[in-house]
Order: sequence, then structure tokens, then C-alpha cells
Amino acid sequence: MNTRKLNNFFLIIIVTLCTINGIHAQESHPFYWDIKEVYKESKLTYDSKVEQMLYSKLPKPQNIFERSGLNSKLPKLQNAEEKQTVVQTITALFHQFFNNVKKGGKYCSVEEIEKQYGQSPEEHIGVSSGGYYRLFVAYWTLKAKLRKYQNASISKYGYANIYYVDALLTFVETTLARAFFPIPGSTQIPESVRRQGIQELLDAFAPKMIIKELYEGVNPQKVPWPILK
Repeated sequence: MNTRKLNNFFLIIIVTLCTINGIHAQESHPFYWDIKEVYKESKLTYDSKVEQMLYSKLPKPQNIFERSGLNSKLPKLQNAEEKQTVVQTITALFHQFFNNVKKGGKYCSVEEIEKQYGQSPEEHIGVSSGGYYRLFVAYWTLKAKLRKYQNASISKYGYANIYYVDALLTFVETTLARAFFPIPGSTQIPESVRRQGIQELLDAFAPKMIIKELYEGVNPQKVPWPILK
């Protein structure tokens, strides 16, 4: 085999290995099949361009807050095609979330909630069925699955969100947290503002659902808001 043929041979091997490694890296992502499923459910085209964009690496974060993965700021987009991919992915993820709430779906085992946060859903909210139980399980299994991945990324790379899709998932999770499970603090959000925010989410992504349906069966002693009449 002459030198030129040998170089071509090694070039083919290198390209093949890079392609295989890229595929394996994407498929090993804990939300890889979830993303493909939401595209299918939303009747969106999931092709190599979409996948390449979603699993492009983000710039390395500049501060501790960004490294933690708590920053829900979306990455800068280069063109209209990237913007379309981001918008349709976020929309599909919100649709999937509310569909999970309606049908009792989850993103990982319920046991993972207790493992990470110290209490089972039943212990935390005082109910084991109904709309609020489904809402709680859908959100907290999403959060538990995402945080487990982010913690592993921090251990391996030093920061939580590695790919564009990680930033999109973080945006969806933090948006849902602010609406349904805000962290108690000095700033009190008026009930009317929270209701409006939740209603806007439902209007955009689950127009057939109502707020009362989400809080079906809620235990007022465990969850004092909202007061449903």
C-alpha cells in the first residue's frame, strides 16, 4: 500500500471513529430518547441538522452560577434555522410535560425523587393520586433526572450544561419551577400574578387544561396555595 493510499485509509478510519463517538455521546445523553419522542409526538421533523444543533457544545461558562446549571439563559443563536429549532424544541418539551401531567407520565422512577430530595411525593404533599400528585411527580422526576445528569457533568467537566439541549431543558425546568414550585424567599409573588403566569403556560402549551385540574386533590395543609373555590 503506497503512502497516499495509506493516508486515505487512516483518514477514513478517523472520520468513522469520530462519527461513531459522536453518535454514542448523543445517545448516552439521558434525554436523547425523550427529545426524539417529543419531536415524534409533535409531528416535527427530527433530522441530522436538528440533532447536530441540539448536541453542539455550549461555550464554557464564565462564572460559578453558570457552571452550576441554574442559569436558564438561552444560548445565542446564529441564524433563523437555529432559532426555529430552539423554539420548536422548547414548545415540544412543554407539550410533553403537560401531557405527562394529564396521563400520569414521568421522566424517571419516582424513587429518584426521594433519593435526591429526602422525601417521597406522598410524604411531601400528603396525597398519592389526583391532578396535583401527577403535576408534582411530572415536575420533580424531570428535575431529578436533569440534576443527576448535571451533577455528573460537573464532576466530569467542571460545569453542568454541556450541550445546547441542556440549556433548553434547564430553561423549561426553571420556567415550570417558577410557575408551580417557587423557592420560598423574601419576595412574595402575589396570587394573581402566579395565576396569570400559570394560565399563560396553559394557554400556550395545554389549552384544554385548567388550573383547577392541576390542583385536583391538593392537601391545603401541605400546599396552602392556591385557595380553590
